[in-house]
Amino acid sequence: MSFESNRIKSISILCIPLMVLSFVGITSCDDIEEVIPIIDSTAGQLPLLKKEKDVGMIIGFNSSHPESTIDSIDARWEEAKSLGMSVGRLQIDWEELETSANVYDKSVLESQLAEMQEQNLQTFLLISAYDSEGPLLPQDLEGLSFDEPAVIDRFNQLMDWVIPMLVEYEGYLISITNEADNNFGEIPNLHEDILEFVRNVRQHIHSINKNIAVTVTFAEGSLASNNKPGIKEILQECDVACWNFYGSKATLLPPFTKVKTRNQVRRDIQKMLQFSGEKNIIIQELGLHAGENILNSSEELQQRFFETFFQEMNAEPRIKTANIFQLVDWSPDVIDFYLQVFEGEDIQEIYVEALGESLATIGLIHYEDGRRKLAWNEVTKWIEEFN
Repeated sequence: MSFESNRIKSISILCIPLMVLSFVGITSCDDIEEVIPIIDSTAGQLPLLKKEKDVGMIIGFNSSHPESTIDSIDARWEEAKSLGMSVGRLQIDWEELETSANVYDKSVLESQLAEMQEQNLQTFLLISAYDSEGPLLPQDLEGLSFDEPAVIDRFNQLMDWVIPMLVEYEGYLISITNEADNNFGEIPNLHEDILEFVRNVRQHIHSINKNIAVTVTFAEGSLASNNKPGIKEILQECDVACWNFYGSKATLLPPFTKVKTRNQVRRDIQKMLQFSGEKNIIIQELGLHAGENILNSSEELQQRFFETFFQEMNAEPRIKTANIFQLVDWSPDVIDFYLQVFEGEDIQEIYVEALGESLATIGLIHYEDGRRKLAWNEVTKWIEEFN
């Protein structure tokens, strides 16, 4: 089952640390500058999405699992589908599809889309041209800014065959950047470059198919930051608002993270709704670790987070789909490989240990033996409810 690329480089370098720490500060809704992004396209109504609400998930990024865990993964996946799960998320890099200038490997995408369709899952496709750690451009375009015609034209040429294929295999949404807003205000003019990129690409995609929704994925941390430029303007250029949403928030002392209370989760959801204006909302990543040794979380708190979120999702018509990150915990080998990026860095060891524990406990089932966590029953309950 390869519904997600099993390559660690497809995880943004900032996404996971921010997942662990969540985001500093819980501001009141009154602190957010008034803005009302409106639905201004047919695609903004999500006409290709077959169900009013749904829950999806990715399996994970491990290259291998113990035999008992494989059995559990297969059983849990089939259980979720039998209860009504009909959406999924697929992430693939631009350079995987365009192996050299104007040379495409179409089979790598088509095979994965076909697998999703065979599983009766509608696809949310992420081709992140810009990710948290920076641009993900083909080699011959490296160094160019995102408002350059050469970059926009090449991505549009990619979309000329990607979008018809996505529609053919019953996809409903494409996101073209992931948490680029983490760098807004730090990299000069980045927000303006991304705005121009999104505006042009969205217009081109709609010329191919007006029903495919086009978006970018924002980091939850932007909800607590009023000083990041360009976010509201970019959001208005999207058909729907797309967010990553996690159940912990940052603290200033080790282990630098604290599980949100029910009220904090609700408050952050209301902030997200207000920030998104009239636009429908898709959650690209939804999750909370269950680590108890360092992170002061637990299976009970993980279950509580999903319960609270889905109660709010059920009550809010504009939150359409949520994709859980992820079904199975990260394996020790993959965690060790990922944490190598911090070697030699001036980072407190407790932070690295906390990050490792979050990855080792982020799933709905255990890596070692596939045992279900308490959150699994909560998730399947809501899959069935939305069905």
